[in-house]
Amino acid sequence: MTPLTALGLFVGLPLLIGVVVYALVSAPGWIRSGSADDEEGGPLLLTSGAPLPDPARLPSEMAPADSLVGGGVSARW
Repeated sequence: MTPLTALGLFVGLPLLIGVVVYALVSAPGWIRSGSADDEEGGPLLLTSGAPLPDPARLPSEMAPADSLVGGGVSARW
């Protein structure tokens, strides 16, 4: 193997692969329109609903009759 072949194999080929990968990753940005003003709204903020009240902390007249205050899992053998 000549030094020129080794240089092309160990330097040129990795650089060529890097350029091809860069082009493939960047290509969608090149063909997409540059303005984001066409999109509706701004940033999206997702939130969850209000938490349900804990039945153990509700007054007895507000809690359903079949609710178990304290609850939890019990495993006895």
